[in-house]
Amino acid sequence: VTPTLSRLADEGVVLHNYYVSPICTPTRNCLMSGRHPVQTGLQHGVIRDSVPNGLPLNETTIAQMLKKLGYSTHMIGKWHLGFYKPAYTPQRRGFDTYYGYYTGNEEFWNHTSPCWSCGNYTAVDLHRATPTSEMPATDKAGIYSTNLFSDEAVSVIQGHDVSTPMFLYLPFEAVHGAASCDPDCYHPAGDLLQAPDFYINQQSHIKDMNRRTFAGMVAALDDAVRNITETLKDKGMWENTVFVFTTDNGAPASHFNGAAMNNWPFRGTKGTLWEGGVHGAAFVTAPGRLAESRIGGLSNQLMHATDWFPTFVHLASGNASHADELLQDLNLYGVNAWQSIAEGFPSNRQQILHNIDPIGSTSAIRVGDMKLMIGMGPAKWWPPANFTAATAAASMSSGHDLVTANGILTSPNRLSGLGASSTVYLFNITADPEERNDLSSTLPEMVKELTQVLHETESKMVVPCRYPDPDDKANPTLPGRSGVWEPWLPDDPEYAL
Repeated sequence: VTPTLSRLADEGVVLHNYYVSPICTPTRNCLMSGRHPVQTGLQHGVIRDSVPNGLPLNETTIAQMLKKLGYSTHMIGKWHLGFYKPAYTPQRRGFDTYYGYYTGNEEFWNHTSPCWSCGNYTAVDLHRATPTSEMPATDKAGIYSTNLFSDEAVSVIQGHDVSTPMFLYLPFEAVHGAASCDPDCYHPAGDLLQAPDFYINQQSHIKDMNRRTFAGMVAALDDAVRNITETLKDKGMWENTVFVFTTDNGAPASHFNGAAMNNWPFRGTKGTLWEGGVHGAAFVTAPGRLAESRIGGLSNQLMHATDWFPTFVHLASGNASHADELLQDLNLYGVNAWQSIAEGFPSNRQQILHNIDPIGSTSAIRVGDMKLMIGMGPAKWWPPANFTAATAAASMSSGHDLVTANGILTSPNRLSGLGASSTVYLFNITADPEERNDLSSTLPEMVKELTQVLHETESKMVVPCRYPDPDDKANPTLPGRSGVWEPWLPDDPEYAL
């Protein structure tokens, strides 16, 4: 299914101990700002289409930082960091050009996005923009978004002046589910599987139709990456490229009765703080920049999505002192991970705050090998659809539980010191990456120690969470509006062009 991605991973370093947020907006916040979602108020859920919210304008984006270092900057694909005022859109956050959609998920073919929990309407969400211009792309219905974005990336690369360094951020819609007003926009379908018949038919050996279609979506993405990397080679740019491939969260493995996708062998799904929600898939390929001993191997050093920001700045500046000077006032959560990735040096990161969500009353932190979770409900393991109980059990690293197709549940422990309703789990993730052996009752002192670290982190980092209600004025189908998702409020004077 993925000959290109598999080859690129073999030519690079797979990040085996890499973490993201459990859902879309917070991880994109990490990538763009190098700051943790608890530092920006985006730690709960996602930014819905009609909600007046976004990555705060006082945050410096990686595109803005790379512009300072002389880079041309381009973005293609999914933004999902707010657009209710023009200043929040990607073309105003440091990107020279933008081609993509502002919302969280849309239909792959007609590029419409339904309003979520705010009304019975949908609208086109596809835009071509620069910092001083914005034009809705309303003539692309019938073109599959993976192909659309791949073709745009090829065009950007072909038109690039190689005397200037380039940063291309390309968050595909794939392999996210599509959003559609079926049966109606009050109750939109948010996880439809859509792929061209050509790619679906390639996977005819897969019996389950949902799994077959999902595999077709992945195959189309793989072809897109092939086209982009081949264009970089044809342009003479590949040998000076750092290529990063990363997810933004785990798979919603429970959808389609567990038959289409999974996070196996990790526990849990997208939207949770279990490893299945936050343990990310990623690799880095960088011709001539990786130690020979690293190529084709795994990096077991701890890494977080916020680390890309300082890592890219250090790579782009070429001077550690200059990079540190540029970063010193940003109060980043991320740390420079390049020497860890490229040469295998010990990581600069010793802990990861997975989240502190005051609305969902959940939190989790990892310090060294140990992970503490508070308030998270129990979760299942979702093995691949073709696994039998016997093959699933044989493939488990621990082997002390038998997994069935429906998964198993464990009984959570409760710690009175954190409140009667606080569900607490403690795992040694290094020894038990599948989170099968809850240690909270046998290591109560470790629970208290990590709880204290969590509270100290909260007092130092967490800002109030912003999760406003939908705004009726956002409706693009109102009289006098364009029928396209776009900013609906004017910029504040200090940000107006």
